[in-house]
Amino acid sequence: MPTRRRQHQRPLQVGDRARSKLNRRVGTVDAIDRIGERRLYGLHYDPAPQDPYIGRVHRDGEQLPPELIERE
Repeated sequence: MPTRRRQHQRPLQVGDRARSKLNRRVGTVDAIDRIGERRLYGLHYDPAPQDPYIGRVHRDGEQLPPELIERE
């Protein structure tokens, strides 16, 4: 059986669709920040039915490192 090679993908850009690995919510990358050599992506979540019951900070989005985001 042939081995699978991981394909290199370009880094996420503003406007790309992505999913948080922490809570599995889908959203749009709306900001990219750098702290030293490390990138942080601002992920703005799509509206969901549970949003009225969640605090504003956790329903609007969050900043995540690349390890915690997967392409949608």
